[in-house]
Amino acid sequence: MLIYTYEHFLNDLVPLSEQCQSFQPDTVVAVARGGMTLAHALAMSLDVRNLQSIRAESYDGEHQRDRVSIAGKCDLSQSKRVLVVDDIVDSGKTLAELVPSLQSQYPSCEFRVATLFTKKTAEFHPDFSLHEADEWIEFFWERDFLKTGSL
Repeated sequence: MLIYTYEHFLNDLVPLSEQCQSFQPDTVVAVARGGMTLAHALAMSLDVRNLQSIRAESYDGEHQRDRVSIAGKCDLSQSKRVLVVDDIVDSGKTLAELVPSLQSQYPSCEFRVATLFTKKTAEFHPDFSLHEADEWIEFFWERDFLKTGSL
């Protein structure tokens, strides 16, 4: 298992932001929950004020579900270039369902996807990504923000 620390995140933010800059997004959509920390940081780095989120899940913990669940909606009616952000493309099922769903709702928008990690075997590959994943990754927001006692 790889522990992805805040220091890793800080080191990765600039190169991923530089990759995404060429797209010039006017909207960032975070895939909740895993993509929220990264989406917020990228929106700040890219100076994009229109930051939204949608919940799409294909995992319960470390177990893959049979179906992807998508909950919530984004209002992309004023958007032209939308950057969809998640932490990792593991199987690719979540983004393989979410992106076409958004495209069908907003056909005049151009969509690109950014992630920190991608597995070679995924059925969906993002437009912007930094690392290939070959083991389970535990992100700092999954471990450092857990309530471990009274605050």
